Amino acid sequence: MKKYIAAVLVLVIAFTLVSCTSEKPGDLDVEKPQDNEDIIEDNNSEDEDENPQEPISENNKEEVVLYFANNEYIETGSEDLDKVLPENRIIEYNNTSLEEEIVRELMKGPELEELSTSIPETVKLLGVKVENKIAFVDFAAEGLNGGSLQEDLTIMQIVNTLLELDSVEKVQFLIDGKESESLMGHMDIMEPYDSKLE
Repeated sequence: MKKYIAAVLVLVIAFTLVSCTSEKPGDLDVEKPQDNEDIIEDNNSEDEDENPQEPISENNKEEVVLYFANNEYIETGSEDLDKVLPENRIIEYNNTSLEEEIVRELMKGPELEELSTSIPETVKLLGVKVENKIAFVDFAAEGLNGGSLQEDLTIMQIVNTLLELDSVEKVQFLIDGKESESLMGHMDIMEPYDSKLE
């Protein structure tokens, strides 16, 4: 009888051990997907956190009035005609100031066929800075060549255009960062321009 009870106990213990070990892998299998889902959710939340931190690069846009040389005036020399005429344009600027981008647009030229730019192609713009509402337009000396009419129209284009801005009340020309007597050897540019030219 004792042997029979001992045999039954051994079977019960063996059965219990087998059932316990068979439950453990099942438990592990169930838990693993939950862990994976948690990891996926954590990764997604990290991605969501990272996206807003990326810098958003947007160009600033502004509609401005650019003044270009009137081709009819250049051809006829008639004093009854305006020397420069306006052209509206939307300008995009990001790494440079609006004032500097405007001068660069004047150098590129107009979109209208009846207009042209008098700024020589050889001119190099060093920069445009505004301090106390004075726009300092700085050109490199090298490449600043032209006749008196070209110099007159170049100055007129830049001055009349920049004075359209609320940020500018005067325009001062510089050559290689310094004040100069003349831009191309014909006109006095020592004093800043505070009104539009005709």
